[in-house]
Amino acid sequence: MKLVERYSLLEPDRQPYLDRARRCAALTVPSVCPSEGQTAANILPQTYQSFNSRASLNLASKLLMSLLPPGVSSFNLKVPTEVLMEQGELTPPPDIVVGLAKCEQLVNDKVESLGWRRPTYTALLHLIVAGNIGEYITPAGTLKQYRLEQFVCVRDWDGEVIEAVTAEQMRVRSLPQHLRIHTEKKEDETVTLYTRFTRKAGDRDVDKSYTVQQDLDDQTITVETTHTGIMPFNCPAWELVPGEHYGRSHCENNYSDLQSLDVVSQQLREASAMASRNLIFVAPNASGGNLRKRIQEARNGAVLSGRGGQNGDIQPFQFNNAAAMQTMAAEKQDLQRGLAQAFLLTGDLRRDAERVTAYELQMLASEIEQALGGVYSLLSGFQRWRIRKLIAQMQSRGELPDLGDKVNIEVTTGLEALGKDAQVNKARTLFGLFAEVPQAFQEEAADYLKLDTILGPTVAAIGFPGAVRSGDEVAANRQAKQQQAMTSDIAKAVAGPVAGAMAQQTTQ
Repeated sequence: MKLVERYSLLEPDRQPYLDRARRCAALTVPSVCPSEGQTAANILPQTYQSFNSRASLNLASKLLMSLLPPGVSSFNLKVPTEVLMEQGELTPPPDIVVGLAKCEQLVNDKVESLGWRRPTYTALLHLIVAGNIGEYITPAGTLKQYRLEQFVCVRDWDGEVIEAVTAEQMRVRSLPQHLRIHTEKKEDETVTLYTRFTRKAGDRDVDKSYTVQQDLDDQTITVETTHTGIMPFNCPAWELVPGEHYGRSHCENNYSDLQSLDVVSQQLREASAMASRNLIFVAPNASGGNLRKRIQEARNGAVLSGRGGQNGDIQPFQFNNAAAMQTMAAEKQDLQRGLAQAFLLTGDLRRDAERVTAYELQMLASEIEQALGGVYSLLSGFQRWRIRKLIAQMQSRGELPDLGDKVNIEVTTGLEALGKDAQVNKARTLFGLFAEVPQAFQEEAADYLKLDTILGPTVAAIGFPGAVRSGDEVAANRQAKQQQAMTSDIAKAVAGPVAGAMAQQTTQ
């Protein structure tokens, strides 16, 4: 089957999600999912407020800081519990912990050099607004992304992508040279490059096998070929309903409030325009020598002769619906407060008072973050697939040692992802408890502590995995100090009699 036919066959299943995504984007960030036929020459849909857009961008920025915190690793490489149980250990040896921390540092340096932050922010924004995005990790490790309208996919019951077809529209002149020879179109004409990724049924291990096929319009470029490893294409979704192939967005879950806020903002703006309008009505049979012209040409504060009042010839326009404006303003504030909580806009939720304690703001941020607890589990799987594929690529190029299948990738998200303080706090608590032990028993209590198992993970969590000496280095260092001390004692012992003999000769 041609890929253009397969793509057309899967499009109807995607269309309802695409329509909802376009409606959500029109209320928040229209450029995320533009309407059908939208070009650079057309103006994107405009709303009557910018709060929805600011809320979406704010949530994407905060999730980016949670997923890729600057200067801190966003994941941990850990030895599985079953492997430790087979070795009869409860915790991995300190040298293993330090070695895994060094591997983490190599992977994080690679992530920074590849520039994953910008595409990660774009992916999070698409997930928030449209609920779906397609990601392809190139052989070089860079990220290539596809909007919802540029790919179709099929998932199994567990939500794993088993088939995906992308459609890239581009000019002929932008095609690589090895693809230009397969089309007879002119350089300014548009072609569609279809790429299909299929995971083989039953391959759910770490080293999965998948197939790749590529067509240019209706002409086959690359026949279906099988590859071993992790499939380089994935379709992350914000909220995936069991049995569905596409996800629902965060904006779709809050669509009623987003739409109501825009409607209330429109009504409030129109009412404000009506209230600010200044009109003066003059009776058609008003006397006073061309009263209309005199009122029109009069300066501010001028005194004119004419009959005013309720039954007079001059009546100013008055807007007598101030109560409705107050009601709409209160409704707008309530809607903004609810959306601020849903989109982690803590600044708009701060209590309006002269003094707001830091603890109050911290508790507020923690409560709001807990409301999105399910999102972090989604982001963990999203980031884990990326890291696994990048580690496999680095190992194939010899940039990373072979870790084998006995290492788990634990992605840290949430407030804890802003810094690996958990391990440091545990060590600080342990040393605090040790300091409370009576002094008479501290030496005996120290014999029960394995200091290397405490310092190794703690120093690695701070970001200095190479600063901890191994057990052999510590033993060699202690032996060198003992030899130096013994040499010094011998020198002092020999120096005593020699100095006495020299002093006696000098006296004689």
